[in-house]
Amino acid sequence: MQGNIDFGRITVFGEVLFDVFPDESRIIGGAPFNVACHLRGLGPDPLFISRVGADDPGCEVLRHMVKWSMSTKQLQVDEHRPTGMVLVRFKDGEPYYEIREDAAFDQIMMPEQEADFLEKVRLFYHGTLAARNKVSRDTLYALAGSKDQKVFCDINLRDPWWTREFIKDILSWSTYLKVNLDELEQVAMISGVQNTETVKKARAVQEKAGLECLVLTMGAEGGILFPDGKDQLFSSAPEIEDFKDTVGAGDAFSAVFLLGIVRGWSWEKILQRAVYLAAEVCAIKGAMPEDMNFYKYFSREWGM
Repeated sequence: MQGNIDFGRITVFGEVLFDVFPDESRIIGGAPFNVACHLRGLGPDPLFISRVGADDPGCEVLRHMVKWSMSTKQLQVDEHRPTGMVLVRFKDGEPYYEIREDAAFDQIMMPEQEADFLEKVRLFYHGTLAARNKVSRDTLYALAGSKDQKVFCDINLRDPWWTREFIKDILSWSTYLKVNLDELEQVAMISGVQNTETVKKARAVQEKAGLECLVLTMGAEGGILFPDGKDQLFSSAPEIEDFKDTVGAGDAFSAVFLLGIVRGWSWEKILQRAVYLAAEVCAIKGAMPEDMNFYKYFSREWGM
């Protein structure tokens, strides 16, 4: 891959919510929102499609987006349901989540001016949590199934909010798929892949689904890319001097991957830079930096 590619505006679909930590501090998050913010910090202005409540947290989301000069055109407001909330707890240094149900992001409607909008989408990102409810799921299916676009899915299998059929549908429309080791096991099983060795299993999933690239993240060990028709690429994670937590590290990885696709970076460059930013996010509390100055170093070093 060389040179910038005309993908139009990157579109990000899914939840925005607040992570509530054990000390009761509250930090804005949600994987799709984190990805959209990282993209904005790195340069591109993504179109973020989500829904918040008509409450104080919803107003905080709007203020954050305005502060970061992000488009709020497709941030819907729900008069009846609250903005999403997640209780973040830790076990052996790894986060786990208690996600509140019946949130505003469960009711994401189709964007306004649908036909005009769908014509312009060329690179589309989504996760899986927002599809736990039929309304948001139907919207996702309509958007992800649009023609002439590339789709990046970051699978996040939260029980009980996913099914085998949903994963099969994701595999049918995805161009790029991101999984961790546990998610790879589930996707391989659903795909009918029998390999027991991790690398062979990941390659078999990539080939069977016809993906341009499968992304396998492995936490502190780094990540592996499985590009179509090319050898897999591995990058170890750099050492983190002031480790805080791993919340949102994978979202930073996703944002850099999307940026690299748009900029036409090589697979090697995408992987190295994605792993590096993910590690830097582990040195801050929560998924997002407080302001956009965090990205100045990367913009300078990456020539943006």
